[in-house]
Amino acid sequence: MSLRTLDKKTLLSSATSSGAGNSFSVERSKGWTFVVATEALGAATVDIEAWIGGAWHVIHSQDVSSLGSFMIRDDHGHYEKLRANVSAYTAGTHSVYATGTVESL
Repeated sequence: MSLRTLDKKTLLSSATSSGAGNSFSVERSKGWTFVVATEALGAATVDIEAWIGGAWHVIHSQDVSSLGSFMIRDDHGHYEKLRANVSAYTAGTHSVYATGTVESL
């Protein structure tokens, strides 16, 4: 039995405007769980994006408009890079956290 470890990333930290967070190389991880968290009341569209074939692609888009968090599971996703992007911003503070499984690939 092989041991699995978790790969934890903060894709977006307390964003208060439109724009992308830092990208992370995640080639050694798969089976992602994302949490989109709104920490200060406001509305936004937050996209989770993957770098595939030389370009960024939206793998999930989430409209948020109240305090709290929303969880997204991507059980089979295996990507080169990940990032979060606030594609539409009205107000508030928004963060995105990602956890993937590191396995022997």
